[in-house]
Amino acid sequence: MKSRVVIVGGGIMGLTTAYNIALLGERDVTVIEQGYIASGASCRNAGHFRVHFWAPENAHFAVEANKRLLDFASKLRWDPEIHRGGYLWLLYEEEQINVFKRMNNELWAKLGVPGEILTPEKISEDYPYVNIDGVIAGFRGPQDGKMNPDIIVFGYRKKAEELGVRFLTYTKTEGIVLKGGRVRGVQTDKGFIEAEKVLVAAGAWSNELLKAIDIDLPIEPQRKELGVTEPMKYFIKPLTISMKTGAFIGQHLRGEILGSLDYPVVKGLAPLVNTLEWIRAWAKEMSELVPLVMHLMFLRAWSGYYTMTPDHSHILGRDPEWPENLYIATGFSGHGFMMSPLAGELMAKNILYDEVNNVMKPYLPTRFKEGKLINETMVIG
Repeated sequence: MKSRVVIVGGGIMGLTTAYNIALLGERDVTVIEQGYIASGASCRNAGHFRVHFWAPENAHFAVEANKRLLDFASKLRWDPEIHRGGYLWLLYEEEQINVFKRMNNELWAKLGVPGEILTPEKISEDYPYVNIDGVIAGFRGPQDGKMNPDIIVFGYRKKAEELGVRFLTYTKTEGIVLKGGRVRGVQTDKGFIEAEKVLVAAGAWSNELLKAIDIDLPIEPQRKELGVTEPMKYFIKPLTISMKTGAFIGQHLRGEILGSLDYPVVKGLAPLVNTLEWIRAWAKEMSELVPLVMHLMFLRAWSGYYTMTPDHSHILGRDPEWPENLYIATGFSGHGFMMSPLAGELMAKNILYDEVNNVMKPYLPTRFKEGKLINETMVIG
């Protein structure tokens, strides 16, 4: 089998890149997925998006990605069920307030996405269900919100298929085949696929393929757990985040209460299971943040991977020292789904035309050896 472009990974990054490549006129594209489409992190996320990041590069990237996300329905003719209920950060220290004020004035307002500092009284007035014990202020980002990741995933897949993209599911990529300093294709458990260009967009599994050809990027999977309760009448409008514990709580439009916290920290390709240790900690934090939920029945839980980089920012493109025609898109550190509409567009142009514009340039894999890290500390969950 031959294909001009092979994309390893059928998650949101593989889908958005395949769609954009086909949209640009190259239809000879094959996406290889070891399970079902989006069986990795893409359909295991919390289904929210935001534009407020500490690093200027990430804030700018998120704003541009958000424009494309909001245009999803008109372009792909699928309703992604976007609801801009905002994010609410609860602040417990003066330094936190100072940082949010500075970022709001010096970065977010200049990008056209200013938020609002709230007093505890204003938080209680607007969101009376929030426990404000110890809270000295809040920050509300009204541009942020929630979406239905399943609809977005299958919207991209359907349109990509209509444009001629091939999908090989339940097909494991066993290795990237090189010859003469360039990519020749990929070996799968179902045979060899010859390719002119190969994109590795395999999320938590990306480094396994790269290490086999002596490329070692500083990325590490971390298992994250999420859970939901039984449904109740919709009342939690913004996703609410505690800057004391890092826990967050939100609500699906159909009523389930959703939340998580960064505990326990489990590194590596650990089994995607849920633990009683996490459930106990999660129940305690959710009950403290929003006491109304403490008597709800626990409905279900799931886990997925954040693919973490040292600077908590994604990796796009290629290193000139790599084998020719090998590309990477991974390391989103929990921000992949919300960043993917723009990232897929950038990667499509990079793969087809070797284009690296100013938005993409900071995310090249060469930044690690050049010491040009994008220091992002606003990682939620």
